[in-house]
Amino acid sequence: MTGREPRARRVGLRAVLALLLPATVLSTLLVGVAPATRVDAAATFDPGYIISDAQFYDSDAMTESEIQAFLESKVPTCRVGYVCLKDFTQTTQSKGADPMCTAYTGAANERASRIIYKVAQACGISPRVILVTLQKEQSLVTDDWPTAGQYRAAMGAGCPDTAGCDPAQAGFFQQVYFGAWYLIRYGNPPGTGPGTPWSTNFAWKFAPGRTVDIQYNPNTACGTKSVTIRNQPTASLYIYTPYTPNAAALANLGGIGDACSSYGNRNFWDYYNRWFGDPTAGLDGATVTRISGIDRYEVAVSISQQSFPSPATAPVVYVATGTNYPDALSAAPAAFRQGGPLLLVPPGTALPAPIAAEIQRLRPGKIVVVGGPDSVSEGMFTQLSALAPAGQTVRLGGADRYEASRAIVDYAFDSATRVYVATGANFPDALSAGSPGGVFGVPTVLVRGTDSAVDDATREFLIGLGVTQITIVGGPNSVSQAMQTSLATIAPTTRLSGADRMEASRNIAVDAFGSTGSTEAFIATGYNFPDALAGAVLAAKRSAPLIVVPGSCVPSETRAALKAMGVTKVTLLGGPASLSRNVEYFMPC
Repeated sequence: MTGREPRARRVGLRAVLALLLPATVLSTLLVGVAPATRVDAAATFDPGYIISDAQFYDSDAMTESEIQAFLESKVPTCRVGYVCLKDFTQTTQSKGADPMCTAYTGAANERASRIIYKVAQACGISPRVILVTLQKEQSLVTDDWPTAGQYRAAMGAGCPDTAGCDPAQAGFFQQVYFGAWYLIRYGNPPGTGPGTPWSTNFAWKFAPGRTVDIQYNPNTACGTKSVTIRNQPTASLYIYTPYTPNAAALANLGGIGDACSSYGNRNFWDYYNRWFGDPTAGLDGATVTRISGIDRYEVAVSISQQSFPSPATAPVVYVATGTNYPDALSAAPAAFRQGGPLLLVPPGTALPAPIAAEIQRLRPGKIVVVGGPDSVSEGMFTQLSALAPAGQTVRLGGADRYEASRAIVDYAFDSATRVYVATGANFPDALSAGSPGGVFGVPTVLVRGTDSAVDDATREFLIGLGVTQITIVGGPNSVSQAMQTSLATIAPTTRLSGADRMEASRNIAVDAFGSTGSTEAFIATGYNFPDALAGAVLAAKRSAPLIVVPGSCVPSETRAALKAMGVTKVTLLGGPASLSRNVEYFMPC
């Protein structure tokens, strides 16, 4: 970048008009804005959380044709002698890739809708954000007689309060590109470094998590509001327009407030809210909740309480170690099959009070301990036995994790025509199969995935189970192609996999739930097992997929899959140490 790192015009066109026109005239001129009838809606405005990561970074929120149709709906007919945004075209220049945006290939006579779409795709920002910024800065979306000056400063990019607009960034294409570029740059993406002294100071001042005194107006005498910035998009909007609306501005949405009002961020929120819905929604309106606890054991208890809310009881409770995964990977479908939760216990002989209290609340007729004494000690087994009827606490184990897996499946399933087969050397693939396995009665059987052929004990077990279809979960690095060939001699065998554990998890979920109409989904970290292990039973009870993601973001493809399934409720399993607030906000990766 050359020269200064400028901000957009901070107060916006409305504030200028407000200095010149009475409120009644202004309300008439602001096309498409309802006058002061939206006071109740203003009560939901949170200055620290103007827009969610999910909405802000959703570059696929609108297709090019949808953007064009939207522009046409706002101005069906342009005034004679003027070119409205729906009809505007410009020859664009190519832009090289950098940490903010991928390369943009210029072309002759590109429509405004195409420029908006291509910039959104290149910079990883929602086209809705671009449309709203065009409106709040220059009213371009709804103006049926726009001037050349409005196009020159379309996004307010490179137009600081203290100087004129940067000529190098003038014109519609440059404005859209640099407006989006700045909004991404303000987040200091990897590879950018701290930036110039100006950007460093402002990025630090408005950093997520900071509580900042934000001015109401450029006039410092108007005072400030203490605001806790909750996410990066909100921080970026304040760097772009560093003022927050006062009570007078919020009391008159679509109109003017008082001499100390500013309107940029209010109008951004207002336009977005009316055009596209709640800007703070995590996944196109989906509600996001979280089940957490001080550790994995309390998370499992919380999941159990949601699975079996009081005064519910459970016929059985499955118990597994919380420190290692192999013995328990087959347990989630088995627990659901028999109508109980899966609780986790720590090493040693002392049963934690919250776990004991949860078992007592459920009053199970039986407790099933999965894994041998090295997993769940004899002392722990004795304490658990005291919480069930005499003789109704059993242990399912084996010489190794594979024999234990077969023992669990054999105990819970009299027969099964279909099975999931997963590696016993890692956990993500089997965890993702837990929920659909419970819902559809498909047990998970572990194998030595790197072997060249299925062992005799597993072969005999699958045949005895009555299997007519085998689905391998995981790629060839988890369950080899040679193993798939060997399994195919038992029953027709297919594979659900992906380039990594996140893609494999998503593909398992789509395969099982893509056509079921499920509107709920569960998300757990793909880098640890306890939360997903216990959560698979709750997901199965809700007939919902459980998908694993990185702890700091949600892959764009996973967001798209959830959206395609029509998910309206998402439950995160685990606290912020497992799934950060970025996952809660559906920040893409």
